[in-house]
Amino acid sequence: MTKFITKFLLIFSICLSAYGQDKDKNLIDVITEIKTINHQILIIKDQNKDKNGTNQELDAVTLKKQRLLESISVFITNYSKADIKEFDSLKQTLDKRIKNYQEGSNKYIQTKIEILSLEIKSSFYNAMLSLSNAFKANADQSEINSILQNGIISVQTDSYHDLKALKDSLSETNKSDFSDLLLNLDIQKQTYEEILSYLSSHSDLLASNFLFSSLNLKVVINYINELVPFDTNKFNFGKFILIIAIFVFFISLRKSLSKIIFVLFTIFLHKEKIENQTLREQFISIIRRPISVFLIAYSVDVCLSVFFYPSPVPIRIANLFVIIYIVLISWLFVGMLDGYGMVALSKLAQKSGRKEVVNLIIKILYFIIIIIAILMILSRLGFDISTLIASLGIGGLAVALATKDIIANFFASILLLFDNSFSQGDWIVCAGVEGTVVEVGLRKTTIRTFDNSLVFVPNSKIMSENVKNWNRRKIGRQIKMSIGLTYSSTPAQIKECINEIKTMLQNHPGIAKSGEDSALNSKDVRLKYKQNMVSVDDLAGYKSNLFVVLDEFGDNSINILIYCFSKTVIWGEFLETKQDVMLKIMDILSKYEVDFAFPSQSLYIEKLPKIEYDFINSKESKNA
Repeated sequence: MTKFITKFLLIFSICLSAYGQDKDKNLIDVITEIKTINHQILIIKDQNKDKNGTNQELDAVTLKKQRLLESISVFITNYSKADIKEFDSLKQTLDKRIKNYQEGSNKYIQTKIEILSLEIKSSFYNAMLSLSNAFKANADQSEINSILQNGIISVQTDSYHDLKALKDSLSETNKSDFSDLLLNLDIQKQTYEEILSYLSSHSDLLASNFLFSSLNLKVVINYINELVPFDTNKFNFGKFILIIAIFVFFISLRKSLSKIIFVLFTIFLHKEKIENQTLREQFISIIRRPISVFLIAYSVDVCLSVFFYPSPVPIRIANLFVIIYIVLISWLFVGMLDGYGMVALSKLAQKSGRKEVVNLIIKILYFIIIIIAILMILSRLGFDISTLIASLGIGGLAVALATKDIIANFFASILLLFDNSFSQGDWIVCAGVEGTVVEVGLRKTTIRTFDNSLVFVPNSKIMSENVKNWNRRKIGRQIKMSIGLTYSSTPAQIKECINEIKTMLQNHPGIAKSGEDSALNSKDVRLKYKQNMVSVDDLAGYKSNLFVVLDEFGDNSINILIYCFSKTVIWGEFLETKQDVMLKIMDILSKYEVDFAFPSQSLYIEKLPKIEYDFINSKESKNA
C-alpha cells in the first residue's frame, strides 16, 4: 500500500508541476503569445533564408510555441460569451465609423482591416466557445472534432472574399503603407487556423475521461460543493473529496485484484484443461504487475480529470498517459503471451509436431507487439509515421548494407521453416556440428552437442551447408557388421551359419522386414498416390533391406556380411536390438562349431640352418 501511495503521489505531483507554470495565464494571453511567436518565426526565416544549416533561435521559438499549444486546452473553459459580445459590439462601432470615411482613403482602409480582424477573431472565439460548451457537456471525440473542423472552415472562408477584394483594390503606395497591418492580419489568421488544427489533431485527448463522463462526476462535484458551508471558489472541496474517494477505491481494487484475476483465470483456463495449480498461479503473477501499474496510472488520470474540471487535462499530460497506456498494454500482452499463450501454442506444437514453427511464431509476435508499440509512441510524440516509413526506402540501402548478415539470417530462418529440413529435438549434423536441435531463432539455431556443449550456428550458414538429419526416419536404423570365421571352417558349415543367421533375422521381432515394414502400410494414405512419382519408402524414411552373404576372403578370416535395419530408430532400443542379434549370432556359430577368427600371424620354417643341426648331432654323440 505504501508503494502504491508513493507512486500515485509522485505521478500526480509531476503532472501538476507541468501545469503550474501556466496557471496564471488566460486564453487570450496564450493566443497572443503564439501570434507573437509566429511573427518572430517569420522574421527569423526571412533573415536566414540565404544561410545554410540549422538555426538555434528558430528551434527555440518553435519549441516554445509547441509548449503553448500543448497547454492551450487548459484555458478553453475560461472564455465566456461575454467576450464574444465585446467583439461584436466593437465591430458594430467600426461598421458605423467606416461609413463616414471615403472609400480608398487611409482611414477607410485601416478601419476595414480592423473590421476584418474582428470578424476572423469572432469566428475563432465562437469555435472555442462551442468547444468549451461541448467539453462541459461531456462530448465525445467525434463531436469535438466536428466543432473544430467547422471552426477551421469558418476562419478560412468568412472574411476571405472581403480580404481579397481589399488587397486587390489597394494601390502600390497603399500596399506599402499598410503592409504591417496586412501582415499582422495574415499572421492572426494563420495562428487561429494553426491552433484549431492542432486541437483537431488531438481531439481524442480533449474528449472527456471515460470514467469521469460515464459516472457524470461533475454532478457529484457540484453536489458536494453545494453542501459545504464555505466558499468553494478558493478551495474546491468537491474535487478534493472526489479525488480522495477515487484514490481509496483504486487501493481497494488493487488489494482484491489478485483474487479477481485468479478466479477469472481459473474459469478461463479450466476450459483448456490446465489443472496445474502452480502454472495458473504463474500466469497470474506474470500479468499482476502490469495491471497494478495500469491501475496506478489510470487512477492518476481520473484524479487529474477531476482536478482540472471544468477544463480538459492539458494535452501534454493527456498525451503522456496515452504513451503510458501503450507501454502497459504491450507489457500485458507480452506477459499473457508468456503465460497462457505459451501453453496454447505448445499444445498446437504437440499436434503439428513442428515445435520450431511455434517457437518462431512466439518470437515474431513479440517483435510485432514491440514494433506496433514503438510506432504508436512515435506517433504520439509528433512523428509522422507514414513519412518515417517512406524514409526507410531512402535509408534502407544503407541500413541493409550495415545489417546484411542480420537480414540474411532472418530470411534464412523463414526459409528453414518452409524447407522443413529439421525440427526441434532432431539429431542433425551440419556445418561440422553434430547434436540435438534446441531452438530455431530469428538469427541463429541452437544445437546441444553430445558432449553437452551449446553451439550457436547462424541460420544463413545452415542454409548454405549440407544437413544430415538422423531423425527423419520412421522405421530402419542400420545394423551392419562383418563376422570373421577361421579358415578351418568348411563350406558346409559356412552355408549352414549363413542360412540360420538369415532365418533368425527374418524372424526377429526387432528387425525390419521387406514388404511388411513399408510406407504403403502406414496410415498416411497420401503415400499410396505418390508411389508412382517418388520412392515412398525413401521419402517417408522406411528401410527394410536384409542381407546375410559371404563377403570376402580376408587376410585372417572368411568374412560374412550382415546388413539389416532395426524397426526402432530410438537409440536405446536400437542398442538392445543389436545386442540381442549379436548374442544370437554367437549361439549359431557355437552350434555349428565354427570359431571366430582374430588377427594372427603364422610362421612356417621350411629348413633349419645346417650349423645348428651339426651342433645338435655332435652334442648327442658326446652324451652317448
